[in-house]
Amino acid sequence: MVSKDPQASAPHDGAPGDVVVLSQDDHTLVILYGDVDVRVSDELEYAGRFSIDAGRLTVLDVRHVTMMDSVGVSFVVRMAAGLRSAGTELLLQGPSRRVSELISLVGATELTRWLPDEALLSAQVEQS
Repeated sequence: MVSKDPQASAPHDGAPGDVVVLSQDDHTLVILYGDVDVRVSDELEYAGRFSIDAGRLTVLDVRHVTMMDSVGVSFVVRMAAGLRSAGTELLLQGPSRRVSELISLVGATELTRWLPDEALLSAQVEQS
């Protein structure tokens, strides 16, 4: 499991990215932190493979993303497509205007669904 203490404060702009993968009873939660770029590509690959192999709903929390490049966007698109092929979906927890704009720019808005701002899964709330 790739992990970061969820209690830690969110990184500042330019901070190296991090990926947290949490397996819950009925879903997988993936949390992205900081700069999501080539420096975290191995962690993204693990998170995507774990989520797709689990074959259940996955929530991708992008609230703490400070920057996302093509590696991060590709991750979101590949994970969403893989989950769809497995018969489930990728939900994005935001808001993250940066990520939303990137997803829209690459034409992948139909692959994901944004959770409403106030919608937090109970597993995520319990960790706060």
